[in-house]
Amino acid sequence: MNAASKLTPAAIGKKFPMIAARYALHGDRPIGAPSGFGAVWKARDLWLERDVALKFSDRDMADELCLCRDIEGQTVRVFDYFRAADDWNAYAMELLEAPWMGVGRFIRAHRYRPDDLQHYFDCFEIARSLLSGLAQIHGRPYSRKQKFVHADIKPDNLFLMVKPKKRPDTVFRMPPAQRLVKIIDMGIGTAQGNPVLAYTPGYDSGERVARPGVDLYATAITFLELLTGERPDHHTMRHKARIRRFVDEMPSGAARIDALAVEFASNCASAYTRPGETVRVHARHLDEQVFGIGEQRLLALRAIHRHCPGGGRKDELADLLFGVLARPCGWRNRTTQRIDTLKEVVADLYGAGLLVLRGQRYFTA
Repeated sequence: MNAASKLTPAAIGKKFPMIAARYALHGDRPIGAPSGFGAVWKARDLWLERDVALKFSDRDMADELCLCRDIEGQTVRVFDYFRAADDWNAYAMELLEAPWMGVGRFIRAHRYRPDDLQHYFDCFEIARSLLSGLAQIHGRPYSRKQKFVHADIKPDNLFLMVKPKKRPDTVFRMPPAQRLVKIIDMGIGTAQGNPVLAYTPGYDSGERVARPGVDLYATAITFLELLTGERPDHHTMRHKARIRRFVDEMPSGAARIDALAVEFASNCASAYTRPGETVRVHARHLDEQVFGIGEQRLLALRAIHRHCPGGGRKDELADLLFGVLARPCGWRNRTTQRIDTLKEVVADLYGAGLLVLRGQRYFTA
């Protein structure tokens, strides 16, 4: 436990009289996951009548504050910075409450079960949003300035807007990528090329120079933890076949989607071994390989997975898909021509590797 975690509301008021004059702390203990360098409290801004989060530390947080302000994007907004006479520091920032949820809490609360294909689609959306936020932290391509590494990506440092919607025309139901994930705690973030000082052991690639691959390795572990509810160890992350076996313990129910999850995690996990690797490369790959499959194909795949676990013949699946794809296609009436079109959709899914054929029946896995 760090020194900040031991502070009581009375001790905080004594150290920071300027904070006590403006903010009223909620509760008698910090909120959120324990941190190695500070403690965060929920508080009420009495001047503006708004709730905020206050972070306290016995170390200088100026660099962390500047990083939060310099990075425009998916980090928390910072409002005020305070210094006490005995070198303690604090700052007020955006408070993330419902519908925001820490990814660590999301993992603990989720009911994991095999063959949950929709959960895989949700996790791909979360991964895409995380890559978007990391791209902002890592800086613009070809720029020599404002290029940083977070250096502590893990579920407890990510917040997720848990606000899925029922969208009948797509399997992707989460908020837009730039609003879905927020990255918090820039306390050990540093400029690219600097030493990596204190990554959380379970997410640490072992690379001691701050490069994008350091955050990508931790992204791979976080992604697999989101998928399965279990954190893979470093032995697993060193080899694609081990990652495949890990995913097989909590599969999506669609063999091609499992393979895409394994490929994404494996590519991110090995990025730290390639010094020039960028997060944008992995974001493009995810867009092409997953989101580029097409809404119609994925809707059809999910329907077959849900309603035909024992597989089906082409004509059976075409009948099923009419109820799923009629609205996106603008159809009202079932006709022979439209059923023939849906048989072509089944054949297309097979050709794309999204279905497997055994005898005359098509399966998702």
